[in-house]
Amino acid sequence: MAERRSRPSPRNAPRKQAVEAPDPRMLALKTLQELRGGEVTLDELLSKHGYGLPSLDRNFLRQLLGTTLRHLGEIDAVLAPRYQPPQDRVAARLTNILRLGAAQLFFMDTSDYGAVDSTVNLARDAGLHKYTKLINAVLRGLQRDGFEWPEGVEDWQLNIPAWLRGSWKKAYGAEIAQGIAEASLGHAMLDLSIKDRSQTAEWAEKMDGIVLPTGSVRLEPGRRIRDLPGYKDGDWWVQDAAAAIPATLFSAYKDKTIYDLCAAPGGKTMQIASLGASAIAVDKSEGRLKRVFENLERVSLGAAIVTGDATDLAPDTPRADAVLLDAPCSATGTIRRHPDILLRQNDKLMQSLLPIQTKLLNQADKLLNVGGELIYCTCSLQPEEGEYQVKSFLADHPNYERKAITADELGGWDEAINDAGELRILPIHMTDFGGMDGFFCARLVKKS
Repeated sequence: MAERRSRPSPRNAPRKQAVEAPDPRMLALKTLQELRGGEVTLDELLSKHGYGLPSLDRNFLRQLLGTTLRHLGEIDAVLAPRYQPPQDRVAARLTNILRLGAAQLFFMDTSDYGAVDSTVNLARDAGLHKYTKLINAVLRGLQRDGFEWPEGVEDWQLNIPAWLRGSWKKAYGAEIAQGIAEASLGHAMLDLSIKDRSQTAEWAEKMDGIVLPTGSVRLEPGRRIRDLPGYKDGDWWVQDAAAAIPATLFSAYKDKTIYDLCAAPGGKTMQIASLGASAIAVDKSEGRLKRVFENLERVSLGAAIVTGDATDLAPDTPRADAVLLDAPCSATGTIRRHPDILLRQNDKLMQSLLPIQTKLLNQADKLLNVGGELIYCTCSLQPEEGEYQVKSFLADHPNYERKAITADELGGWDEAINDAGELRILPIHMTDFGGMDGFFCARLVKKS
């Protein structure tokens, strides 16, 4: 007689353990710790730590980190009288836990109890049990006494590092420097580039946006990109309005070959291709070029993609009719979008990028046919990375001259054109439309 086995009833069957989603506050702590090294960006860490999180948790993680970084100077100023970091290896973690707690307590829609309790729990989960009473006492004290720092000091003076405040004051004067600082601590709008520029007004109306004088469609921030009409069909791509200007400044596109050096993530490559030119995207990062390829594929545009260091391309690399160089830089014009720059960037790092920019300009010259146009741009507010680089290049290359950028090319907008005919966009420009990222752009022509 065959042995008879009973089936377990569903009620008694072994149950799969539910996988608990990571705590976004713990992920925020890990991210702050990793940002200290300066080698990875907030966006890269958010992609890493936020992957697989429910959308609400992912949004909270981004908001918590962005808020903490934008107010870091203020937070540290009010913590300083109440808290002396211990002289051991946990000091950085403990400080970051308190920073996250203070950010929730004063700058987010978290209840006072929730901010304090969740921060104490975070310390416990991070293995800092012996500091939970200290954290509770510090945050309760802040809750009781309020968020105050010494009189005569404004929030922007605390949140913008001294090296940036000093350099902006030297470059633009005290009043404009303060305006730049205050604008940089705000939030950026959502800008789109439309694949078929003749349909820009139609898309703006469809998405309840506006058309900027420069041709970008601007929307209020906070909208889910993939849910917007036209995303799946590849009718547009996200691209900051300032960054979208350079690729529109070439005098001709049809039947022209144009290099886009340091091309990732590909917004300018897509613009060049959509305007009818043969685009060649060059970047040294295979991972970033994969993103360029994916973006091109989504919008059904083609371009040649070359993996290589643009400072050291082979001597027999073919020349082109035009070159667009968006050089690696300190990115100080994009603090609204990337507040981690306040923590990661410094004058020494900025200075280390200058010789790379010079090498890239010299390489761009080797890739350009006589009579061709070279557009050089950076998303930096530092003149050393913009105006000074162009001035130095022209001194070393007398066969080049500037070709002035005109207001007609920018829809009549002339606020950002300097005396040399270059574009120097500041975060205080277009304030009626929500401001702009800081940006520099110059157009040069190779005469011989």
